[in-house]
Amino acid sequence: MGKKSKRRQPVASVTSSASDTCAADDRLKIGDRVLLTKLKSKEYNGKVGNVVSLPKLSGDDGRYGIRLDDKAAAIAIRRENIERVKIWKSTENQLEERKNTIDEVVEEAKDSMSADQLGMMRMMTNMFMTDENQSKLFGRKIEPMPNFYQELLEGVGFPHGVNKVWADNYLRTAYEQSNNLPHFFEFHLKMADYEPQPGDVLKRLGTNDKEKMKWYFGPQFPGKVFPRRGNNATSYTSLLRHSFSNQAYRKEVLQQGSTHVAVGFVDLGILFAATLRGEQRDPPLRFLGIEMSSYAVAKTHVIWQMLKQTPNGIDDRDNHLRYTMQAWFSTTLDKGAIAALKSALDALCAPSKLHGQDKQKTYHPDVRHLLVYWHGAVTTTVAEARSQYAMFTSNAQSYIADLKRKQDRMDMAKYEITGDFGLKNDIPYAGNTLMFDCPDGTSPIAKDETVFSAFDWKEIAKLLSAKTSLIDAAEEYALKNLSKLADWALQERVVVELVCAKFEDAVEDIAASKPWSMSWSNVIDYVDHADFHRMARACSVFGDTVHFAYSMNWPLDVFGVNIIDYQGKDQTELRTQIIETANDAVGKAYKMCGWDKYLRSPPPVNPINTTAHYGLELMHYSTWTRKFFSVAQNDGPCKVGNTEHIIGSPLSPTGASTVAFTWTYDPEIKFNPSF
Repeated sequence: MGKKSKRRQPVASVTSSASDTCAADDRLKIGDRVLLTKLKSKEYNGKVGNVVSLPKLSGDDGRYGIRLDDKAAAIAIRRENIERVKIWKSTENQLEERKNTIDEVVEEAKDSMSADQLGMMRMMTNMFMTDENQSKLFGRKIEPMPNFYQELLEGVGFPHGVNKVWADNYLRTAYEQSNNLPHFFEFHLKMADYEPQPGDVLKRLGTNDKEKMKWYFGPQFPGKVFPRRGNNATSYTSLLRHSFSNQAYRKEVLQQGSTHVAVGFVDLGILFAATLRGEQRDPPLRFLGIEMSSYAVAKTHVIWQMLKQTPNGIDDRDNHLRYTMQAWFSTTLDKGAIAALKSALDALCAPSKLHGQDKQKTYHPDVRHLLVYWHGAVTTTVAEARSQYAMFTSNAQSYIADLKRKQDRMDMAKYEITGDFGLKNDIPYAGNTLMFDCPDGTSPIAKDETVFSAFDWKEIAKLLSAKTSLIDAAEEYALKNLSKLADWALQERVVVELVCAKFEDAVEDIAASKPWSMSWSNVIDYVDHADFHRMARACSVFGDTVHFAYSMNWPLDVFGVNIIDYQGKDQTELRTQIIETANDAVGKAYKMCGWDKYLRSPPPVNPINTTAHYGLELMHYSTWTRKFFSVAQNDGPCKVGNTEHIIGSPLSPTGASTVAFTWTYDPEIKFNPSF
C-alpha cells in the first residue's frame, strides 16, 4: 500500500533490490549507509553502519572502512560483503511526524480532560440526573456504571510490572469517560443549535483536503459519493507498524493445489480464519504474500516458522501453540516462548537462508536486517515492554465499560493495561522482542492494538458461557485456529512464500503465478479505484481468479453516513430519531445474537459511532459499492459475487464500518446464488 512506484520491477528483483543496486554501482561514498553480509564471522553479519574510509587498492583486495552502529572502531570490509541500504528516518523522528496527523491531533483533544475533572463533572451531573430527567432527555433510565477501577484493585490488584501511576490514571479516566461522555454527546447532538466541532469534521472526512472540504460543505444529499481520484485518494501512512491485523478476516474458502495471493497481508490472518478445501494427499495451497512493510514480512516469517516447528506430543504441542500465540499477539512472553522464538530465528537465520544463491528464496535486505537483529537481540525486559506499551495505549479506546460481567471487566482491565495475552501465569518472563525491540528506523508501533480487532467477535461469543470468561474464550478461539495452521504447516498442505514489495511493482509476477484467489486487505482505501481495478484485472489476466477485499474507510467518502452530517436546527428532530433508532437496533441485535448477557446496551460510547454502525451506514453502503464496481465495469467484465456490511467487534476501535465483497473479472465464473 502507498504511493505508486514510477517503475515496475518483477518480484525477484524487488526482493534483492538493495544488493542489485550495489552490484551495479560500486562507487560507495563516505557516509553511505551499508549492511554487512556473506561474512564468515557471525559477529558482523547483518550489522548496519556507515562508510568512514575508502579503499586504497582497487579490485577485490580494496577494503572499505565501516563503523558499525554498535562499535566505536571501524573495521575493514571487502566490497563483496557490503550492501547499500536506504536511509531510514529514525523511529523518534517518525513519532514526531505522526503527532501532526489528523487522527493523532483529534485523539489528543479527546484525552484533554483529567480523571479528576471528569469525576467532578459526574458528581454535578448526578445531582441533576434524576430518573425522571433521564427518561425525559434520553428516553430511558441509564444503568449505573460499575466502578471497574475499584473492582480490579479490590480483586486482584494491578498486574505484575505495570507502572501503577499510569495504570491508575488509565482506569480512572476510562471509568469517568464511560460514565459521562456518551450521555453528554447524546445530549449535545439533540440540541437545536448543534454544530460539529472542527475536529469532528476533520476526523469524519479523514483529511483537510480543500477539494473534499468543498464537496462536503457544498450541495448535498444522503448517499452522495465523493468522486475520489488519484490526487485526492487517502494515502497510506508509513509512520506505523501493525503487530497484527486491525480487522478480523472473513472465513474464506481456499483450495489446495491452487495459488492464493494475499496483498497487504499484515499477518497470517487470512489463513487463521480460512477453511481449506482438499485432502492431505493433494498438492499444497501456495500462499503468496505481497506486503510493503518489511516488519510485517519479517514477523510473519517468524510466526510461520514457529508453526512449522510445532512438536507432536500433546503437552508439548499445546505449550508450543501457546508460545506461538504469545509471539504473535502478546506484549510479554513466558520463558518457554523465549526458547521457541530463538529456535525459529535460528532456522530463519541459517547461512543458507541469509546468503543463498537463489535470489527468489533470499530475504529482502530490510527483512533480513530485522531477522538478524532479532536473532542477536538481548531478551527484552518486562519493564521495557510495559513502558513502550503504555506509550501507545490511550484510555480513549477502553472497552471495559461495555462488559456486563464483573469477571470480564476485571480481565479486560488487566488486558488493556498490559497487552498480556495467552500467558500460562500472571507473571511474565520477558517482553516480546518482536513487538518492542526493533532496529532504529523501524516505524513506530500502532496505537491501541487489541486482539479484539483481529479476532472474529461472533466466533468468540459462541465460546462464552457462565464458566468461560471473555479472555478465556478469546484464547480458546486463537489456540483452535493456531492448531489448524500448525496441522497445515506440518502436513505441508500450505506452503507460505512472502515477498516484501509494493503490489504495483509485482503485478506481472502475480499474474504469472495464475492465482485461483486473491485477497486485498483494505488496499482499495489507499489507491485510486480506477488504477486499482486496472492492476487487479492485470493480476488475473489468465482468468479463473476470484478476488476478496474490504474497505474500512468508505464512510469518509459518503455523505449521510455520519450523524454530524445532519446539523442545524431544522435537523434536530431527525438527529433525535437517528439516535433512538440506533439504540433500539443495538439492543435488538444483541438480544437476537445472545450478546445481551455479556454486553451493555446501548454501548457506553460516542453516539456518533452507534448511529453510524447500526443505522446510517446500513442505508448507504450499497451506493458506495455500486460506485466502486461501476469503475471496473466501465472498462470490461466485472462480476460481483457478494457485498456485505460487517459490524465488527463491539470491543474494537477499528473494523466496525467495514464493507467486504467478492468479485471476479472472469466472465466464465459463475457465483453460487447463495453467495
